[in-house]
Amino acid sequence: MSYINKILFVINVFSVISFEFVMYLLYNDYSIFIDRVCYDLANINILYVKIFQAFAYNNNLIDETTNNNLLKFTNKAPWKYSDIHFYNLIKVCEKYDIVIKTGFERPINSGMISLVFKGNRRGDNKDIIIKIKRVNIEKKLSQAIVNIQFFLDLLSYIPFIKNYNLDEVVNKNINNILEQTNFIKEVNNLKLIKNNCKNLEYVIIPEVFEEVTNNFPDVIMMEFINGIQINEIDKDDYQGFAQQIIKFGIVTSLIHGVTHGDLHSGNILFIKDNNDKNYKYKIGIIDFGIITIIEEKYRLSMFNIVIDFFSSQQNEIAKKILHSGIIEPLDTLNKLPISHYNHIYKIISELVQEVLSNSKTANQLQIYKFLITFNNYINSYKLGEFGLHINDEFRKIQLTIAMTHGVTITLCNGNFIDAADKVINDLLHTDLLLK
Repeated sequence: MSYINKILFVINVFSVISFEFVMYLLYNDYSIFIDRVCYDLANINILYVKIFQAFAYNNNLIDETTNNNLLKFTNKAPWKYSDIHFYNLIKVCEKYDIVIKTGFERPINSGMISLVFKGNRRGDNKDIIIKIKRVNIEKKLSQAIVNIQFFLDLLSYIPFIKNYNLDEVVNKNINNILEQTNFIKEVNNLKLIKNNCKNLEYVIIPEVFEEVTNNFPDVIMMEFINGIQINEIDKDDYQGFAQQIIKFGIVTSLIHGVTHGDLHSGNILFIKDNNDKNYKYKIGIIDFGIITIIEEKYRLSMFNIVIDFFSSQQNEIAKKILHSGIIEPLDTLNKLPISHYNHIYKIISELVQEVLSNSKTANQLQIYKFLITFNNYINSYKLGEFGLHINDEFRKIQLTIAMTHGVTITLCNGNFIDAADKVINDLLHTDLLLK
């Protein structure tokens, strides 16, 4: 029966993509084609959308605009009444004296793992958020993963598919998604980053009510943050918010060593506070199902590179990056034949030049292309026998950048480098741990 389900899944997916491709040939609108494919896949299982999006974006099959548009599936994913765990929702509201004015059938947001409701705690008239897992979500994800693995096994027989690194993209996304089903871990993640950011006055992280999750492991209750979405921001405020997001990313990753692992626009609320002269632009950070913890040694190395990035010469930056531990083992790298060493140095130098180019744009795809170029070079010249590989910490940072990239580029109007340069200069003239 399980095998039949797998076959039916493949037929279903193939039918969806084939039908939408025919529609694309008729109407010749690629963005609508991608959007419709994702909507159809979401109705089968939202996990398939996440995998498709990651694969398409990392392999340059969709552009930045289309990728940002697909983020709507992150907090506006399709849902059914059967996804709502009414029993748990009612029990939580009864125990903590909460009223949901819109009713139990009206979530304000719908993610892949959970549904989100806004309530009011009658005791103190405080607005709160209740995040509750979809019914049987773990079982549905497990079945989806089995189907995807079966689909990948079939695709492995097609030679050119190997060039797309499907296994790597899929497995990383699956691991990240499974982490998000552990609400106790998510609460601990939130508390950790909230404590780290307690002195960052431009960052607002909601208070979480840990007792609720201890009593109801499929529920997280937290305070409501009153902010707006990225599409509601006045264009005059873009730069102000962009700099705060970049600053948050630099401070949490390179100072704290612990950062948000899924910082797309759906997980950021934008708050303009005209009464605060020092911090007019503030960001509310939510959804801590995934965090990225960076090894201390590598954090320090990356910190020094970022601080010097805009003030050093291209060749100096490239040399620092090459010897930072991005490529391991470092001892083996230094003993490579000079021709191979110089070629790897050239790959990194070209990456630096591209980032610092006159276009003033920075794209996470440049970093992803570096990973692909390096791996292809290793394989082409059989340098794998030396044991050379990309450091896992660098891969963590690459994935984090990939998540944040869409929102920062949108707010910077494509001029990310100037915004990042300003943020770093500001940080150098303040107490980095506090500002």
